[in-house]
Amino acid sequence: MDTPLSARTAILSVLMHDKGFGLEIIEKVHARTAGKIVLDEGSVYPALKALEREGLVRSFEGEPLPERGGRPRRYYELTGEGRRAALEQKRAMPGLLRPASAC
Repeated sequence: MDTPLSARTAILSVLMHDKGFGLEIIEKVHARTAGKIVLDEGSVYPALKALEREGLVRSFEGEPLPERGGRPRRYYELTGEGRRAALEQKRAMPGLLRPASAC
């Protein structure tokens, strides 16, 4: 892959628009890059945990879901510091990911 996009960059970009859970974040990155960037769980979940340790992302559990055997999904959202980092990254690499409305 010849793009400078990392899992971290993609996650921050996607979470600028809304909270999400891991697989949803993977799907949004795929959609917003027209399939050019394919992230896998092995890169997204460690990146989410690292972003959380850095204070850029916070996580929380959603409602228990019957289709998950009563287990809730873990959602992620940007903190104020995470939003600043995402905006800085967006200015540094404009047009990297298409806006949600373009998907």
